[in-house]
Amino acid sequence: MKNNLDLIILRLLRSRPQWGYEVNIAIRDRYRVYLSAGTLYPLLHSLEADGYIQGEWEAQKGRGRRIYKITESGITFLEAGERATLELARLIQGQTTAQKP
Repeated sequence: MKNNLDLIILRLLRSRPQWGYEVNIAIRDRYRVYLSAGTLYPLLHSLEADGYIQGEWEAQKGRGRRIYKITESGITFLEAGERATLELARLIQGQTTAQKP
């Protein structure tokens, strides 16, 4: 599941840079899943440590927040993950079709 969340986060960041709360709301709205801060932020930190996203602090009304954007390595990882997911879906669909009488 972690890799799926990684891909979902990267997909969201590919459209535009976002801060963690925005990512969480987008996941909630699209997939009807709410990620706790204890799930989301370690994932963001892991993606950043792996070089797939880059975070920068931005001041907003006196408060700081970290804005994340996808890197070239992140785009490459996302595209590879999307290809693998499509291939898996094709394999599953082929097995389902082959099993029907």
